[in-house]
Amino acid sequence: MGSLLQNTVFGRSNYKVNTYIGGVGPTINTPALLAAKLGIAANRIKLFRVVDNDIECAITGGTYEVKGFNHSDVSQVTYYRDPTGIVSGIGYQGFYNTGLIEGYFPNATYISIAAFDQNLYPSGRPKNLLKKLYIPSVTRIGNTVMNENVFRSGNLNSGKIWANPILQTINSGGVEGDLAYLATGNTVSYVTNSSKPSSITNLSAIAIYNTTIQLSFTPADSINGIDFYEVYVNGLYKQEIKNSGDMVIGLTKNTNYNINLITVDNFYNKSVLSASINVTTGNINLDIDAENFVNASQNYNYADIINNLVVSLKVNNLWNKIQAAYPFIGSTQINQKFNLKNPIDTNAAFRLAFSGGGTHSINGYQTNGTNSFANTFLIPRTVCSPTDVGTTVVSGTNNVPANTDVQELGCQVNAIDIIRQSVKSDNTNYYRQAYISNHNVYTSGVNEARGIFTQSKTSNSLLKSYRNATLLGQATSTVTGTVPNLNLYIGVCNGNNRYSNQRIQFTAIHQGLSDSEVITFHSIIDTFENALGRKTW
Repeated sequence: MGSLLQNTVFGRSNYKVNTYIGGVGPTINTPALLAAKLGIAANRIKLFRVVDNDIECAITGGTYEVKGFNHSDVSQVTYYRDPTGIVSGIGYQGFYNTGLIEGYFPNATYISIAAFDQNLYPSGRPKNLLKKLYIPSVTRIGNTVMNENVFRSGNLNSGKIWANPILQTINSGGVEGDLAYLATGNTVSYVTNSSKPSSITNLSAIAIYNTTIQLSFTPADSINGIDFYEVYVNGLYKQEIKNSGDMVIGLTKNTNYNINLITVDNFYNKSVLSASINVTTGNINLDIDAENFVNASQNYNYADIINNLVVSLKVNNLWNKIQAAYPFIGSTQINQKFNLKNPIDTNAAFRLAFSGGGTHSINGYQTNGTNSFANTFLIPRTVCSPTDVGTTVVSGTNNVPANTDVQELGCQVNAIDIIRQSVKSDNTNYYRQAYISNHNVYTSGVNEARGIFTQSKTSNSLLKSYRNATLLGQATSTVTGTVPNLNLYIGVCNGNNRYSNQRIQFTAIHQGLSDSEVITFHSIIDTFENALGRKTW
């Protein structure tokens, strides 16, 4: 009875969760199984629960050593967080070949031999590498100050380590050998100040979408500087954000959530939880293709505009005529790389891979005229023919080309197996070029590269060029060229060094379009660009 009174207050448990372990929920799903891994008595584990693939619990009775999570374990350990500091150290092969991504051990004083050796992944499971390791109290790694392969292979991943300053000079004035090995390719910060940062205040939701919430708050204070904020949703860690105005993503629509934040400073010191807010996500019925693109590209605050674009293309029977389209919405590569038609992060889905010094903003993809381009991985010959093919480029600038005969889009095998498109290829004759399968339409005389440009071929004897729904010119001879069997590039014609320096705001690769279809397509794009507030023509 005394034990019950000691650990219960008016019928409620007085224990608090103090251990969070990721990735092991499917197999280590009872207190007894976890106790066997840690080498402790099962009755020390309270409040045990499985949350998706993760587990959390309260471990009572003082400190313990982490051991038993090694290559024989059938589960991949993704994180191990000990926020109250009851882990005394990491035992022999504690995380051998587990694929640990994050370890948070504020009071651990030692790391044993092979504790993180071969920390790649368990056999047959996705590859993970160590990204965060918090060991501010560790004074011994391995048995000596030399490199003993405690972190051998699989631990170099542009990650962060927060370490005890003692380790910086323990090796005859130099860095401890195992830590020096781990530091290669990673960032080591020596924790010289353990003062906790303050919590954020004035947390609120300033925009609410189906699967995303945009947060606003008054930033926290810290003498060590703020690194990021951890977001907790319904009491569970969800993600990191950097600033007020960032998004919490991956939620479920029409669902209530309790949200609060923890401040993390540059030494990985953490604040207490902030005050929480309750928010219910939206319940807008988006077109499924629009919703897939919004979620993949994380362009949640443009959901309605994207939905209107997709629905308009479908209603006007243009959606199925498009093989790939790139709206260049948002301000990052992630926002702008996905194909509207198939927003999956693979080459086969024609998502973009950016190269060179181009920049991304809410206004589009700004090429630099020197080395920037985006590979679509779309090979024209596999999706279209010389008698049924077209491309569209939207330019928001009227820059002077860095070179003569530049292209905004294209690929070319030779003089006749070719697709090229230019909005202003030089600053003398102001050429606009439409070039498909040895059909070539040049128009000149107008110094203006801003607008919506389409080239369209609907037969082997007709290529038309348009700007802003107006026919610029056409070529009518019968030709023998074909479409290339090469990847199509945006910002240049597959490596011919004639790089664009315009701001590209939309591109599409599509079937050949009739005059009326071009007019409709340009009207839809015009409405889309105007809704985004970036139309310049």
